[in-house]
Amino acid sequence: MGYWVVVVTRNGAEHLRKTIDSVLSQSEPPKRVTVVDDGSNDNTPKILQQYQQVTDNVKVLTKPDRGYDIRRVPANINQAWAKNADLATKYFMISGDDCAYPTEYAAYLLARMQSNPRLVVASGRPTSGGASAQEHSPSGSGRMVHCAFWRQVGGEYPLKAGWETWLLYAATENGFDVQLFDDLSYEHTRPRGSGHQFFYWGAAMGTLGYHPLYATGRLARNALVRSVGIHGAVNMSRGYLQSQLGSDDPFISPFDESVREFVGYQQARRIREIVAAIIQNTFRV
Repeated sequence: MGYWVVVVTRNGAEHLRKTIDSVLSQSEPPKRVTVVDDGSNDNTPKILQQYQQVTDNVKVLTKPDRGYDIRRVPANINQAWAKNADLATKYFMISGDDCAYPTEYAAYLLARMQSNPRLVVASGRPTSGGASAQEHSPSGSGRMVHCAFWRQVGGEYPLKAGWETWLLYAATENGFDVQLFDDLSYEHTRPRGSGHQFFYWGAAMGTLGYHPLYATGRLARNALVRSVGIHGAVNMSRGYLQSQLGSDDPFISPFDESVREFVGYQQARRIREIVAAIIQNTFRV
């Protein structure tokens, strides 16, 4: 069976050791840990060099320093995938540089995915500052991905806002399952969304073609979430509006129309289900 792990980092020295140590100490250890260093100018390169000196299991891909840009993250993951083509594993796991996983994390996900051949993307629930994220689908970090499915949908993330969510819709559209397990959690040691201030979360809703009512509901819900708040929700709104109005930035350009139609259809169906449930409960009272 087996799996490997990609960790993406930039100036992650404060949290990186905890992340790598938690990955290496998994009860089901990975075949390889590939860390993509996106031009760090703190102590990250020194930390990675130390790991390479004590274990052959950690490989490092070093990129030039071009400043911080969240848009490079999917490209870095794609490069790590290409560099690990020699590994005959059934799964791979994606992680940021600020995640701490319990020792049974990977074993839990692998067991669930082995028991359900249709389950191709899965994760535990992320926590930050002791609070659980209000999510209903697999997180971007901490997600385990079935390699054969990944190849089926192209073997790479699209270089667009919404790339993490795109993979979940690609799975659903192809008849596969995705799942977030509530009885499994891991910790984000840095506040989520702190790097881009949630702008690209909103832009992703536009690039993927979110139903307007669904997008509005998500913005309102996130305004009430402590880790996002009003300021974060406003930045999400800015990102959503900019992606809707058009931009010269290809990272926030629309996905293919077939993808957007599928997303809109799924969300419209979910809205109808919610409205029907509200009506039913109202008349029941």
